[in-house]
Amino acid sequence: MGLYQPQGGLLASERCIVAHVTAALRQGADIHGREALEAWEPTADGVIVRTSRGRYRAQRLVLTAGAWAHGLLAYYRAVLQPERQVMIWMQPRTPAYFQLGSFPVFNMAVEEGNFYGFPIYSIPGFKFARWHHLEQTVDNPSSMDRECHAADEAILRAFVCRYFPQGDGPTLSMRTCLFTNTPDGHFMIDVHPDCPQVVFAGGFSGHGFKFCSVVGEILADLAASGTTRHDITLFRAARFETPPYACAPSANRENDEGASV
Repeated sequence: MGLYQPQGGLLASERCIVAHVTAALRQGADIHGREALEAWEPTADGVIVRTSRGRYRAQRLVLTAGAWAHGLLAYYRAVLQPERQVMIWMQPRTPAYFQLGSFPVFNMAVEEGNFYGFPIYSIPGFKFARWHHLEQTVDNPSSMDRECHAADEAILRAFVCRYFPQGDGPTLSMRTCLFTNTPDGHFMIDVHPDCPQVVFAGGFSGHGFKFCSVVGEILADLAASGTTRHDITLFRAARFETPPYACAPSANRENDEGASV
């Protein structure tokens, strides 16, 4: 069974990020690059944020830390699980078959697992990966194994040999990245249960980037007023506080919220 969507496509993620940052700068935002968030803590009138370069006070905090939310939202550690993911770029035997406009973005369920891929775009090679590659959970994203190994390549090459034999050429590049999975595969977007001055989003489970514009709008609404016109019932964190996803209890939640990664 197959489904073809002629209007489907891909996002050039780096260009999207640059566009968002450029728009933010035009509105007067300060962008602090290469500055790691280490911890945050609530105060009577806001929050204190500690980074690798200093301390900041604010009335509101929007926390979108990707895989590092696992450590920065300790109350939800049990349901925010980082995972190592691997991608590959191969030089096709017949490059014309894999060009943008000829080859679609695909998501494919086969007996070896779920695989997804893209036409040749921006950099050389046919890019694809297996969803939840080896199901390797990560405790500390900063120390994740970012090397790509022969076993990683073998799994991906076996797939392309069977299903896209004209794509089975030399490996050009391989990279690792991180998913942050929730038990049900849906996002977490909410106001912090103990700190109404803090809103957060995470657990995008490998498919969140394409929604970043509307997620940003929702977070801005929540930070400004505590509510949003969008229905985020599906993404509320409270769904994990009851069986079967109950969060592990914390002996001292106030201290946990200041945990660093």
